Formats: sequence, structure tokens, C-alpha cells
Amino acid sequence: MNNNLINITNEDFIYQLISQRIEGYLPKDLQEVYRVCDQIKFIATDCYFLHYSLYPFLRSKNEDDVLEEARKFLQGYISDERYQRIKMLTTLDDEMSLAYSIALAKAIIGKVLGILRLEFENPFGNMRFYVSYALTSMVEGGEIPVVLDYATEYAEEMVKNANDVRELIGGKKAGKEEGTFKKVLDLAEHMLYVKFMRDVVSFSKRLFSHIPKATYIMKRRGRFGDELSGYSLTKRADRALVRELALPDELFLKKLSGEGFLTKEKLSIAEGAYYILVDKSGSMHGEKTIWARSVALAIYRMASVKRRRYFLRFFDKKTHQLLSDPHDVVDAILKVQSNGGTDITNALKTAIRDLIERGLSDLTNTVVIITDGEDVVEDLSRDLKKANANLISVMIQGENQTLKDISDSYMKAELSETGGAKLLKVVEVS
Repeated sequence: MNNNLINITNEDFIYQLISQRIEGYLPKDLQEVYRVCDQIKFIATDCYFLHYSLYPFLRSKNEDDVLEEARKFLQGYISDERYQRIKMLTTLDDEMSLAYSIALAKAIIGKVLGILRLEFENPFGNMRFYVSYALTSMVEGGEIPVVLDYATEYAEEMVKNANDVRELIGGKKAGKEEGTFKKVLDLAEHMLYVKFMRDVVSFSKRLFSHIPKATYIMKRRGRFGDELSGYSLTKRADRALVRELALPDELFLKKLSGEGFLTKEKLSIAEGAYYILVDKSGSMHGEKTIWARSVALAIYRMASVKRRRYFLRFFDKKTHQLLSDPHDVVDAILKVQSNGGTDITNALKTAIRDLIERGLSDLTNTVVIITDGEDVVEDLSRDLKKANANLISVMIQGENQTLKDISDSYMKAELSETGGAKLLKVVEVS
């Protein structure tokens, strides 16, 4: 039995490796079907290379009935605009091509298992026989093109979602550490069924267009830093350039008693962290929470541009887990449910403590709190000053004078792209 591609075949090591990778990302119950059925393996793996390769070539005929039906479908599919559009995301992109193939395999196996469960009480005794029976029935009933049409549509949506999630995390450079791709797949699949997640991602992407590609980064001069600013004079020999110490005694003593020695002056970033507090109480639902979470994602993107650290906490009556890893941030923003009460004072105290404990109080920090809470807030002005933090408060459909009194900037949220862009402008210059 042969696969449907000419320029790479199932005999090639790389082909077999990709097939094994696809299997590894399938749920355990689907892996058993995939493992015993070469036709499904070949269709899924062929589709990886159809989408990854610049110039894939299909055979003119396949002797296997199932694979011949698949070949005919793919022949038409690669001429379709759908294929051309999705290929813009998958060409020479291993992760997106793999996401497509995994989704395709899941969809096909799901259809096969559906047939078996309808016709047999226990189709798992001799899996190879039952899967072969199901595929033969699909060929005889002319169902292969229908199943593949459904599977390719499902795979296309998965790739679009996976690409969006990867962009939120940080694009192709988001990290190759173990588990990253699996998290992307998990969120992409959730997005297929949860409209709220799609709304947050869509709105976040629109806000990203308002973030400058380059921006002013506040820096300070000193002995330490990542960049060389220039040279200055010092009376301290231990800080002098090495070449200054190698001067003849007469010149050395002259500099020591005169203007001093040359020393390097460096630049270090003076901006600290963006610390985002997002209210997840029961009243923060619908457009309120979509707007708040989208803005939190947009500020994460801005933190990358400005090379600032980023922290996120959701809060209600209590504060929840502190997040800074990009995968955890995106996962929480898309999955955390809104419920509970509101305690703004506790949330702000936690943020201040976090900044001080992490040694960030020497830098200029920005705390952004997004809430609709109207509870009385303690005067934390001195505490914010200790943490060297500016407080930007964003009030959603309400008023809180006690919060306004301690804020450096207080805004009433406009739940729109324009409103989000205004907030991003305030955050950028904070």
C-alpha cells in the first residue's frame, strides 16, 4: 500500500516520523484506531506535506480503494481557494501543518467510530477488522468525499485558531519548550466551541493594531546596564578602563590628582513592570469581561514591545494565581470564568506586595486595575509610592470615588475598540 504523494512516500524516514508525531497528539482512544489503519495514517500524513511543502505532487492513481477516493478528493481540494487560503498559514510552518493533520485525523477517526458504534455493540474487540469494515462501507456508500470535506473544514478552523493563539502568545518565537504546542492545540480546539473565547481573541487582534511597532523606552545612566551609553570620568581607579591602569606612572598620577580616569557609562531600562488586575466577579460578564480581557492581552503585547515585565492577576473577593508566563496568561484570559464578589483593596495590596517582593520598587511600575466594583477602597497612596507604582484605574459602567482618589489616572471605560485604544495610549506613556 502506497500513500498519495510522489515527492515523499511512506517509505521515507521523515514521512514515518511525521506520522508518529500526529499519533502522539491524538487522544488515547483515537490512537488505537490510527495505529491499526494505514489509510488514515497516509491521508493525515499526506495532508501534512500537502500543506507544508511548496510544491506537493499527487499520484495519478492509487490501487487502494480508500486512498484512491482520498486522492480524487485531494486533487480537487488543492485547486480550491480554501486550500490556497489556508496554505498561507501552513507553508513551511511545521506547527500549523501538524495542527492541520492532527485535526484532520481526529475528524476522520471520529466519523469511523460513529459508524461502528451505530452498527456494533462492542466494536473494540478486533479494531483492525472493524475499522476496515467501516472504511469499506464508506467507499461503497460514496461517503469518503463527504467525510473528507467535513474533516478539511474542521482542520482549517483549527489551524486558524491555533495561529491566532500562537500570535497571542508571541508568534513563532513563542517558545519550543515541551508542552507549548499542546497548549496551543488545546486552546484552539476550545475556541471551536466557545464563542466567548473567539470574541476575546478577535477583539484583542483589533487592539494590537493600535500598539506601536516601536516606542520610547525610559532608560537611566549608571555603572550597570545592557547598553553602552558612552564614557565619563571617575576618581576611582577600581572603576577605570583597563587601559587607564596601564598608563605610565607619571600619567597615571596626573589623572589621579586631576580630572580622573575614563570609565564606561551604561544604560539600563528604568521602566519596571506592567501589573494588570482584572475583576472576574459575577457582574463582569458579557461585553464587560470580553473588553477587559482583550485589553489585558493587548497590554501584554505592549510589554513585549517596551521590554517590560508583565504580571496578571484575576480577582474577586480574593486574588487568584499570579501569572507571567505567556502561555499561562493566554490560557487564563480565555478560560477563567466570571463569578464571586469584589475586593479592590485586597487586590491592590497584593499587587503592591508582589512588586516589592520581586525587587521592582527601584523601577517605575504601572498597575492597571479594570473593574466595575463600587466597594470602598482604602487609601493606599503611600503603599503605591513605596512600590514606585503609578495606578491606572479603569471603571466599567460605574463610579468609584475612593478608587479615583488614589489613582494617577482614572478612566471610565468605553467598551469599544476606540476605548481600548485610548487606554493603551495612557498605559504606553505611564
